[in-house]
Amino acid sequence: MTTDGWIRPAHVPEQLVKPFDFRTGIVDRPQEAVGALLDGPPVFFSPLLHHPLRKGVGAWIVVGAVEAREVLGNPDRFPSTGFGSYADSVGESWRLTPLEIDPPDHRQYRALINPLLSARRIKELEPKIRAWCIELIDHFADRGHCRFADEFARIFPTGLFLDIMGWSKAELPRFMDWEKRLLTSPTAEERAAALRELLAYLRAQIAARRVSPTDDLITWAVNARVDDRPTTDDEIVGIVLLLYTAGLDTVTNSLSFVFRHLAEDQELQAQLRRPGADLARTIEEMLRLYSPATVQRMAAVDTTIGDVAVKAGDLVTVSTTGASRDPREFREPDSLHPERNPNPHFAFGFGVHRCAGAQLARLDMAIAVEEWLRRIPTFRLEDGAQPRYIGGAIMALDEVPLVWSSEATPE
Repeated sequence: MTTDGWIRPAHVPEQLVKPFDFRTGIVDRPQEAVGALLDGPPVFFSPLLHHPLRKGVGAWIVVGAVEAREVLGNPDRFPSTGFGSYADSVGESWRLTPLEIDPPDHRQYRALINPLLSARRIKELEPKIRAWCIELIDHFADRGHCRFADEFARIFPTGLFLDIMGWSKAELPRFMDWEKRLLTSPTAEERAAALRELLAYLRAQIAARRVSPTDDLITWAVNARVDDRPTTDDEIVGIVLLLYTAGLDTVTNSLSFVFRHLAEDQELQAQLRRPGADLARTIEEMLRLYSPATVQRMAAVDTTIGDVAVKAGDLVTVSTTGASRDPREFREPDSLHPERNPNPHFAFGFGVHRCAGAQLARLDMAIAVEEWLRRIPTFRLEDGAQPRYIGGAIMALDEVPLVWSSEATPE
């Protein structure tokens, strides 16, 4: 059937059609806009574009928590591969490892990277994370203002990535340039060009470590084994790129939303500055409130999501934002409740592909808030500031301009 210039697939009920693309009509409160979708069915079909490599193809949009778990928890029915990835955009075949590798192979790759993100390794990294955070804040603390996204949120995880890799911060400008072009370039061609440069750099690093090993993560990856065989260059590229992009997705964008929230809520700032404040639980609730990602899957077989019939080949877009604000599971889902416990949000996904670096991301965010409140007095948004929503698959703010009195001292 034809509806408003597009063809509605025969298996899609007309009452479940709702045009929505995670971009159009969303101004500066994207999580709230997605949360409002839960006033309707938890699964609906949008005819609008939902994947750059599947132009003209609509998608099932999943915003409910129960339905999100059904999709993300069943990779046999909804695999993470087969519909386009970073590699496809440059005509290559590697995959972000282990994010884009499904069971049964997923297990061995997850076991491979787990030591990199273990509790012991994170504890070892904590002094570096804190020192880097303080260094960034000290650049502008006495100035009385900053452009938070550009001067902190985007730099912070990129510098931490270099620490994880065992690389010098002298590489930061190069990686910041790639980050900006990968995330904000207006055309697919420009984004692909940045990715090709990054890939060439990584492959040169891999080749160099195979000849002359050093004490860095590339050398570790070169010496690692999968299924009792050496890792390939493509596998190493997939591991490193996942570590790089994961921080840019969750940490960078969550920090921007968290600090806008704090800038608009002076009372919460004051509460978190007091001795004994439960910062960890507040961060957890903010992760729920500002879950930033949508996750793509494709149905491998004719199946159902809840009571909705889905055909093999249908694209499925799961909104972690919507699932984390489902009123069926979260009381007053659009409000901040730090006491919420348990808090089964979706900021780090669900199922076998749940983010392996979740504990590191939590620590990054906790340190960022803790050191900021320790070094910066009460802050607010710059007068007239209107942070603008950008993104689609990953919700982001273009900038969060903050101001404070440079003569005041933190409470």
